[in-house]
Amino acid sequence: MFQVFLGLTPFIGITLIGYLLGYIKIFDLQKARIFNLFSFYIAVPALIIKLVAQSDVGEIDVSQISSYFLMQLTSGIFAFALTKNTFKRSMQESIIWALTVALSNHVILVLPIAEIFFAGSTITQISGIILMDSVVLLSIVSFFLELTVKKKIKLFQFLKNLILNPMILAILIGLIIRISKINIDETPFEYILQRLAACVMPVGLFAIGIILSFYSKKVFNKLTITISILKLIISPLILLILGYTFFSLSNPINFAGALLVSVGPCGATSIVMCSAYNVSPENIIKAIFISTFASIFTFLFTINLLNY
Repeated sequence: MFQVFLGLTPFIGITLIGYLLGYIKIFDLQKARIFNLFSFYIAVPALIIKLVAQSDVGEIDVSQISSYFLMQLTSGIFAFALTKNTFKRSMQESIIWALTVALSNHVILVLPIAEIFFAGSTITQISGIILMDSVVLLSIVSFFLELTVKKKIKLFQFLKNLILNPMILAILIGLIIRISKINIDETPFEYILQRLAACVMPVGLFAIGIILSFYSKKVFNKLTITISILKLIISPLILLILGYTFFSLSNPINFAGALLVSVGPCGATSIVMCSAYNVSPENIIKAIFISTFASIFTFLFTINLLNY
């Protein structure tokens, strides 16, 4: 247990450094926004291109991906209904809350942690979930957000904006490299991708730490605690039930990748959505704050369970 905790300390440390430097006002929210823009437009797309172009997509376990996607839909719908009906939030904010629960912070946190403690198939399954979320989940959420704002969507314009999303563009570039059988191994292009992809975790966690430092007052309220419990405890339980019931995944090790992603903290992508649709991010950031630090315990438990 202690060795696992030591393995997680770099992720805690980088976040705390960002928090401390934000708290003493060396970095502010504008600087954090610049870091996030770098991650969103440069570092994360580089990682996705690398995953698509060099991962063995044929090894992706359809049962894992399917059970995880069903869990996302179930948890997301529950989060939407809860925030809309119980906490009386607007339609747009409730949809973003659904995304906050359905998404995990898998690119910035879960994948780097998995690379320390696991290898091979587990990494492949997490990569598959990242790609699925980049295309399917974000497309669904973007569609419903556009529908609530504009009431009537111009399909061509919507698809154009969707395709120009940096993450989807990165998937398309990766697919072109893969289908064309272009070998990028040990090339300057691969070196660039590696170096940019290596920035995803430290830059992302550092920016989260800065943002959290500006919203750390009155973090705990009924909404943020409920969402954190839904994300870290209820969602993994739903995944286990769905995996066992529909896909005969009776042993957690059979879907280690999906389980690791499910115990990760709330997805930070929802902050970007708040800016785009004029929704206050304050409570969402607080939920990310709680779930990010609480996920240390869910990761500890899950890693020990999978390595037992």
